[in-house]
Amino acid sequence: LVLDNIFIGVQADSIARQEESPPMFALFGWLFCVVFTAELLLRLFALRRQFFKFGEWWNYFDLTVVTLQVAEEMIIAILGRDRDVMTSMRVVRALRLLRILRVLRVIRFVSELKKVVYLIVGSLPSFFWAMVLLALLIYALAIFFTQLVADARTPHGEQWEVLHEFFGSTLVSALTLYQAVSGGVDWQQIATPLVQQVSPFVGVVFVMYSLFAVLVLLNLVTGVFVDGAMRLSRADKEIELLEKAYQLFQKTDADGSGDVTWLEFKNRLSSPEMSKFFEALEISMARADDLFQIIDHSEDGKLSLEELVAGGLMLQGPAKAID
Repeated sequence: LVLDNIFIGVQADSIARQEESPPMFALFGWLFCVVFTAELLLRLFALRRQFFKFGEWWNYFDLTVVTLQVAEEMIIAILGRDRDVMTSMRVVRALRLLRILRVLRVIRFVSELKKVVYLIVGSLPSFFWAMVLLALLIYALAIFFTQLVADARTPHGEQWEVLHEFFGSTLVSALTLYQAVSGGVDWQQIATPLVQQVSPFVGVVFVMYSLFAVLVLLNLVTGVFVDGAMRLSRADKEIELLEKAYQLFQKTDADGSGDVTWLEFKNRLSSPEMSKFFEALEISMARADDLFQIIDHSEDGKLSLEELVAGGLMLQGPAKAID
C-alpha cells in the first residue's frame, strides 16, 4: 500500500511536468494491479459470503478500487498511452486517486497511530459544536459590520474601497471576520479603516471580537479537544484493563473452579498476563500480596472474576477521596 502510494505520487509529478510516461510506469502499474487483484481474490476465496457481510465497508471499497484499477490498465493496454487517450480518461484517472485512501488501512497495524486517530474522531462532536458557536458569533457580527459600513458609505476615497472589499456583503464580512482570527488578514488592516471611516466605537468592537475569538474561543476549542481526548483515553484504558483481567483470570484459574486462590495467583506472578495486568494498574509486583487482599472483598482467600475486574478498575489511575 505504501509503495503504491509512492508510485502514484511519482506518476502524478511526471504528468504535472508533462513528461512522457517511461515504460517503467507501465510495468509498475501492472505489478501493483496483479498484486492487489490476487490479494482481493484470496480474501474472496477465504471469506466467501462473509466478505460481503454488513459492516465490512473496507471490503466494498477495496473491491471498487481494484475493479477500477484493472479496468484502467486494460483500457491503457488496448488503446495505448498516447496523450489523447490519457486526456479522455481523466475521470478514470481521477477515480484512481481513491487508491491513496487505502493507505489508511495501515493505521490498524500501528497501535499508537490508531489511538491518535481514535481520539481525533472521538473529539469531532465537541469540535463541531465549538465551530457552530464560532459560526454563530461570526454571522451575528458580520450582519452588524455590514449594516454599519453600508450606512456610513462614502462615494470616494481609498479607505472606502478597503471597507467595501472587507465588508461589501454579509458573506464577505463573515469571511473577513474568519480571516482576522485565523491569520488570513492582519486585524490592523481591517480595524484602521473602520476607525477612520465609520466610528472608533466600531473599531473597538472589532478589536474586542478579535481578542475574544483568539484568546477565549479558539483556546476553548483546544480545551475541548484535550478534554475529549482524555475522556476517550480513560475509556480505552478501562477496556484494555478489562481484557487483561479476563485473560489473567482464564490463565490463573488452573482448576476451572471459577475462583483464583492466593496460591494460584502467586504461582502466576512471573507470567506475561500478570505483568501486563500490574503494568495497567501501575503497581509494583512486589505488592502482589497487598493487592490480593485489597480486591478480595469477600475475604475468603479467593478472587472471582467480578472481584478481579472491579478491584482493577478501582485501583486504576490516581486515588480519589472515596478511596
